[in-house]
Amino acid sequence: MKRARKPTWSFVVMRGADKSVKQFSVSKRSVIVAPVAAILAITGCVAGLQLKAAYELKHLKEQLTSQSAQFTQTITGMDRVIAGKDEAIVSLQQEILSLSRQANEMKDKMDELGQLEIKLKLFIEKYGGSVMETTNDTADDDNSASNAAAKQNRGSVRALSANTPITARPVTYSTSPNNMMGIASLAQTTSLDLQALSEMVDSMEVSMEQTLKQAQNKRMTVDALPSYWPTRSKQLTSSFGYRSDPFTGRATFHAGIDINGNSGDAVFSAADGTISEVSFDSQLGNYIIIDHLGGLQSAYMHLKQTDAKEGDIVVRGEKIGQLGSSGRSTGPHLHFQIMQKNEPVNPLKYLAQHS
Repeated sequence: MKRARKPTWSFVVMRGADKSVKQFSVSKRSVIVAPVAAILAITGCVAGLQLKAAYELKHLKEQLTSQSAQFTQTITGMDRVIAGKDEAIVSLQQEILSLSRQANEMKDKMDELGQLEIKLKLFIEKYGGSVMETTNDTADDDNSASNAAAKQNRGSVRALSANTPITARPVTYSTSPNNMMGIASLAQTTSLDLQALSEMVDSMEVSMEQTLKQAQNKRMTVDALPSYWPTRSKQLTSSFGYRSDPFTGRATFHAGIDINGNSGDAVFSAADGTISEVSFDSQLGNYIIIDHLGGLQSAYMHLKQTDAKEGDIVVRGEKIGQLGSSGRSTGPHLHFQIMQKNEPVNPLKYLAQHS
């Protein structure tokens, strides 16, 4: 018995009019299986590509997450650096402003100190350096500390005069936060140095003012003592105390000293004071009485002429009249007398203090 032939599919390939024709026979199963196999193969390839793409996508996501974390960390670090830099800049600006204010205050103090120094130098040049030594020697114990400070600071005045320039060192700026903090620290340190210098100037100024006031008070006290020779001549013809009266020959008390001289010689005030009396007396002649500090009075008698009037304020060494022989007198001379609370005292105790 013959088997029935399986149906087949024939494919004819015609390559051209003058070419031979090719015929292929394919079974029906092959025609069905071939497309299915192709579809399965394509599906497998697509599935493989999808798996590979999924793997690569996952890997890319992990890389992106890591890079994002690193970027976030970098941004955070930069924010911290920027914040630190801004803080350092603000601190530096505040320190510079404070330093500028202190520099201006220091300049003002230096100007004031320079003026005080000039005033003190002029005073010393006028009255002599001995006033400062006398003032320090006669100061009470409460002022001894301030006198010592004045002596110590006196040598530093020249270095701190108003003409001394203040030089500034150049500062190199950098964007580094550590360097900015270093600049701020330097500004703060400089500020503290200026503050210390300002306090030292204040202390010196107080000491100099106290010393100047003490010297001025001492000078006033010295100038108020009637120790200046009242005329050019220093030749005495009669001393203080009991003597033989030139008219009667009897022993009488002589309340002053007689200084020989020429008629018309200038007569000077022995100290600073106020003219309390200018008059004429038959015994005293033309005379002047000056009131001084401490209840002291000086009297100038037998004057040829008076050049002052009551109420005048005179200074040590100022001309107040002319030597003469008015009143009860035996010849041109000056009777000079000093009274302590209306009691006559020996003028030579005061005049001996004047060289």
